[in-house]
Amino acid sequence: MDKQFKWSLVVSTSALAFMLSAVPMAALHSTAALAASANGHSESSSTPGGGATSSSSHSDATADGAGATASANGTAGGHSEDASGNTADSSASTHAGATGNDTATDSSTADSTTDAHFDSEGGVTANALLTTTGIDASALGAASAATTSDDGTTAAAGVSGTSTGDGSATGHAFGDGATTASSDDTSAASESTADGDTEVSTTGNGTMTGTVSVDTAGASSSTGTDGAASASSSASIDLSATSAGDGSASASAHIDAGTDGSVDTTGRTSSADAFANGDATANNDGPGTSASASGTGNAAAEAGIDNNTSAASAAVNPAINVSTPASITGTSRSGATGSNGSDGGTDFDLGAATLAAGARDSANADASVNVLTVTRECFDEAASWDHGRMCPSSP
Repeated sequence: MDKQFKWSLVVSTSALAFMLSAVPMAALHSTAALAASANGHSESSSTPGGGATSSSSHSDATADGAGATASANGTAGGHSEDASGNTADSSASTHAGATGNDTATDSSTADSTTDAHFDSEGGVTANALLTTTGIDASALGAASAATTSDDGTTAAAGVSGTSTGDGSATGHAFGDGATTASSDDTSAASESTADGDTEVSTTGNGTMTGTVSVDTAGASSSTGTDGAASASSSASIDLSATSAGDGSASASAHIDAGTDGSVDTTGRTSSADAFANGDATANNDGPGTSASASGTGNAAAEAGIDNNTSAASAAVNPAINVSTPASITGTSRSGATGSNGSDGGTDFDLGAATLAAGARDSANADASVNVLTVTRECFDEAASWDHGRMCPSSP
């Protein structure tokens, strides 16, 4: 073989080897730049028994890089019931999703925890706590308890809420009850008590509602043969509180009723006593929140011996209902023309009505006419907003 040809072959072969070794390395580097990862995780549990139940659920998801997605879902529920039919229920559900991109890691987390229980005296309690972070995160939760006592007293408490995106929701509800009726040869007595409380709070995209209801009633009559006495009483409450967005609401009612009738077989006299208490409190803070608390209490007693008779009765009915309409912004309506100017629209923001700039363009604008126009328009457009509380007062 010619010497010049050999050298040429050697150089060409080396160059080819270098080219072949360089090509795969460039391809591997390009593949690594497109790497993506995703991860999803969820766990849920429920524990019912002994007049109580609790449920919890957690979900989280993370995605990094274009084309990466992850999703996780969880749900749990529990039910507890005793031989008398008293019940407690709880449920929790969560979802978390993530979609990756080239610029940042996407993640979301959702948690839901609920519980409910009833006690040996008929009291009921329900709780819920929901938290979410991330665009594709959601949580749902509900809990309730209900009892019926041997004397007919009923009590129920419940909470239910949701949270999506960045938000949270917390709820608590408690209901009691109690009825006592007693009698002997010369007297009769009856007592009724109904406590209650519900508290809810939310942030971001959270919503929560709590409810409570209690009904008690009792009656008794004297078992003696000389003279007669009877007594009866009842009490009931109904509570509700709802919160959405950044807000809170609470309601609490306490009702007492009591009565007593008796006769004195020696002094040949009779007496009757009755009283009914009250208390109802409702608070709310933030647009889209509301609270109501109401209750009734009644007590009556009668007694008589020979020609001596007595009777007494008492009643109380407290009721409170408060609410704040959801915030409305950027809403406009065509206005009427004033004597020297025109109202181009009305802007609403948390209950404040403001004349649009068009009402002030003219130096001689009749402000009173424009304000009156806005007030009428607001009543017409928002009659359901607690009789126009969102509107300004007429001049």
